[in-house]
Amino acid sequence: GYEIPWGMAFLPNSELLVSDRSGKLYRVSADGKLRVEISGVPKVLYKSQGGLLDIAVHPEFSKNKLVYISYSHAIKRKSFTRIAMAKLVENKLVDLKVIYSADKKHYTPRPIHFGSRIVFKDGHIYFSVGDSFERDEAQDINTPNGKIHRLTYNGETPKDNPFYNEDGSVSTIWTYGNRNPQGLAVSKDGVIWETEHGPRGGDELNIIKKGINYGWPVITYGINYIGTKITDITEKEGMEQPIWHWTPSIAVCGMSMYESDLFNKWDGNILVTSLKDEYLERVVIENNKYVSRESIYQPGSRVRDVEVDSLGRIFVALEDPGRIVFLTPVK
Repeated sequence: GYEIPWGMAFLPNSELLVSDRSGKLYRVSADGKLRVEISGVPKVLYKSQGGLLDIAVHPEFSKNKLVYISYSHAIKRKSFTRIAMAKLVENKLVDLKVIYSADKKHYTPRPIHFGSRIVFKDGHIYFSVGDSFERDEAQDINTPNGKIHRLTYNGETPKDNPFYNEDGSVSTIWTYGNRNPQGLAVSKDGVIWETEHGPRGGDELNIIKKGINYGWPVITYGINYIGTKITDITEKEGMEQPIWHWTPSIAVCGMSMYESDLFNKWDGNILVTSLKDEYLERVVIENNKYVSRESIYQPGSRVRDVEVDSLGRIFVALEDPGRIVFLTPVK
C-alpha cells in the first residue's frame, strides 16, 4: 500500500515509522497489522528523485518525542534538501522546526541527487546532501551539495566542525567530495559508514571522518552514463579511497549495520540495498577492511532501505509494489 517507501525508523515500543516519497508519513503497529498516516508533514516536492525522504527517531525519544525528517523543498521551479525536527504527538507532527535549509542561490532546477540519510552520534545529527548533479560543486566547500553535514540535536552548528566560519556559510559541512550519499549508519563502536551512488560504476562504501575529501568527481571508479570518461584517475593524494566500490554499479541506497545474534553468523556485517540489481546484500568487514559480499535476498523489485529491529529481524523497504517485508532465520 505504499508508493515508494524511502525511509524507516523504529520507535521504542517497536512501532515502525515509514516515510513515503509521495509526502506521506506512516506509523505502523509492531505486528504490522495497523497503519496510520501521520499529519503535520511539511509540503514536499514529489518529483523525479524528490519527495519525503528519510525519517529518524531521536535517541531519547521516550523523553522528548522528537523525530527528524529530510525532504526536497521547492522555491518556484528549483529545489534543495531540507532537514526538520518535530515532536510526534500521537499521530501528528507538532512544533515542526526547520534546522537545515540552504541559501536559495544553491537551489537547482534538477530535482535529483538529494542524498538525505540521517544518523545520530554523540549528541550530533549527521545528514547527507547529494551533489544536485552539479558535480564540481562537491569539491567546493563554499557550497552545501555533495557533502555530509553535522549539527547538534537542536539544530545548532558545532564550533568544532572542520570548516566552521563566522558567517555560517559552510559551517555545517563535515565531509565533502560525496556524490549522492543515500546510506548512513553508525556501528556500536562509533564508526559512521556511508554508501553513495556512483555514476555508471563506482558506487562506494566509505567510513566518514571529519574534514575528509572523498574525491568526487576528481577521482572515481565510474564513468558517465553515456560511456565517456569522467576522469583518468582513481586515486589522488589528499583524497580518501573507498573501503569498497561496486563496479559495475548496483545503485546502492539505504544501509544498516547488523549487530545482533539472531542471524548469528552475520553479526558485524553491513547490510546494503540495491535499486538497480534488486537485491539485499551483506558485506563482511574485518578491521574496517572489505572481506567479501553475498546477496541474501532477491525480491524482484528495487530495494530502497533496510533497518534492523531490537530483536535482530531485518526489515526491507521495497518498490513496485511499495511494501515492507521482514526477514527472520529459518528454524
